[in-house]
Amino acid sequence: MKTLSCRLSKPARRLYSTSKPTPNAGPPPPNPNKRDLKDLATSDLCYYWDTKSPTAEQLAFANKLFTPSRHSPLKLWSASKFRTTPMSSLEPEVAFLGRSNVGKSSLLNAIMGQEICWTSSKPGRTREMNAFGIGGTKGGEHKVVLLDMPGYGKASRSEWGSEIMKYLKGRKQLRRAFILVDSEHGIKPNDAYILGLFRRYAIPHQIVISKVDKVLGKKQKQVKTGVSTIGLQRLQEMLQGLREAVQPDIRVSEGPGALGELITCSADIKVGPGRALGVDAVRWAILSAAGIDGSLEGGTLASEKMSAASSALP
Repeated sequence: MKTLSCRLSKPARRLYSTSKPTPNAGPPPPNPNKRDLKDLATSDLCYYWDTKSPTAEQLAFANKLFTPSRHSPLKLWSASKFRTTPMSSLEPEVAFLGRSNVGKSSLLNAIMGQEICWTSSKPGRTREMNAFGIGGTKGGEHKVVLLDMPGYGKASRSEWGSEIMKYLKGRKQLRRAFILVDSEHGIKPNDAYILGLFRRYAIPHQIVISKVDKVLGKKQKQVKTGVSTIGLQRLQEMLQGLREAVQPDIRVSEGPGALGELITCSADIKVGPGRALGVDAVRWAILSAAGIDGSLEGGTLASEKMSAASSALP
């Protein structure tokens, strides 16, 4: 009799998995230590102690007025000497000053929403006072005029400083001067000297901190994806530390200090179409300086009052 051999068959493959199904992976949970740029409030980036932080409605109004159109922004005039500036203009003016290469022209382009100012990596390219009208209509006057002034410090010339001071001291249309300070370098000796002149001659002025992304993060690429709570805290500490320089003790100051608010911005960091980081608040500060209270009617009324007052002068 033949012996039957029995071959053990291989175990059958399992047709199903014993592991539990993995749910579809959703978006990663938000990082509690990081804030999206679009979620930052003005109070996160700026420091107000004598004034109030603008509301969302006021910021929206400022952005609408600064939206480029056929008649805005518009270059109105250039002048290398104060005596050649148009004396008959009635629109309120604000002037932007800063050390050479502080990013002044780039910021003005971001404010006006158009590449209208000359920008260069080389300092000292702005050699005249250049005036730009904002909020104009066909046949109508502009709501406010922005002046891009020559930089001081490196690559500047002493005669430019002389003409700038003539403008700042003698221009009746000037409502406020905005002094840009580089966030990375703080207030340098040249800045302190200029601020001393502003106090001595009682020129209304305000400090704007430029290139704030350098304080918020180590690399610009990191800031574009959001800001850490540590970066925001570092910024607020820096701003609070500048308060004494902005408004020195009246017992040692030669005159009134700057407006009691510090605005920060970065023309290179975009937060939306036509919007750069912190520029909304700068736009509102410009309108506030010009006496525009949040409505076009209010701004028109302010211009009419100024026009009437000018015509009443002997």
